[in-house]
Amino acid sequence: MPNLLLRSPQYKTATSTVSAKLTISIDTGDGSGFVLRYTIIKNAINNVVVFDIAELCRDYIEHTFGSTNPAKTVAISTQITKYDAVDGTGNATVENSVGDVGYDGYGLFTAGADPTIGTAGQAIQTNTDIYLPDNTAGYIPINYSTGQIAISTTDTTKQIGSPLVTFTIHRVCDTKFGSSKITFLNRFGALQEMYFFHKSTEDINTTSQNYKRNIFNYATASYSVTDHQVQTFNINATKKTTLNTPYVTEGYNDAIEELMLSEHVWLTQGSTTHPVTPSTKSLTFKTSANDKLVQYAIEFNHASDVINNVR
Repeated sequence: MPNLLLRSPQYKTATSTVSAKLTISIDTGDGSGFVLRYTIIKNAINNVVVFDIAELCRDYIEHTFGSTNPAKTVAISTQITKYDAVDGTGNATVENSVGDVGYDGYGLFTAGADPTIGTAGQAIQTNTDIYLPDNTAGYIPINYSTGQIAISTTDTTKQIGSPLVTFTIHRVCDTKFGSSKITFLNRFGALQEMYFFHKSTEDINTTSQNYKRNIFNYATASYSVTDHQVQTFNINATKKTTLNTPYVTEGYNDAIEELMLSEHVWLTQGSTTHPVTPSTKSLTFKTSANDKLVQYAIEFNHASDVINNVR
């Protein structure tokens, strides 16, 4: 059962046919099984019909933040019926249904069409160097079992997969500034943790409207000099947080790239978690040969207003 990355196109193909019908069924996840969601009929071009199922199936993955964050997936069942006439008419040939698992991830252009994660037993995280605060547990996302391998407060290495991939755990002690945790959806569709250390800054940007009102009191033929002639309303604000990585290896560049391309990001400081979006849009990747030390500053916009205005 292939693990499809649904932020990139995923094609189902019918060959040697005049037209074809594709049905897409999605597992409800509540134990009641698959439900038919889409029926698509297309005519062939040069006796080939190509269906892209990625965006349709991706709609059924929803991400939430919690204390544990296994990758959210969707179970997909597709079936193709071939026809010897246009518009799904004529004699029909029904092919066997195909089962897939969809992840909210993407493939790289250089990897070609129909990107997948591969067989079970792999870590679904690019960087093998992990930076954690002292005495802090973490996890590495995987594509089997519980969806993650725990990192204890004392682990220095983890070996996962076949062939084994070694993850090195670096402990960072920053007693002056502490740490902030970013949780983001990486390119494999898994929620991955990344810690930032050293100096952090927070900015606030306010918005408002105002109007000029009449403060004249006709009863006294005067006005109060402490009344607001220009009245402000609809005041709110958004915040921006700038975080710094520790000094990292060049292999961390891929993780920084995935963070900047992520559509789901959360910032945890202390016991409070904020939904955020990376606002850094341009970055020069550093190497030890060019820059000696590799470190990045990333800006994040808070994805909510300061004042609660949810109605």
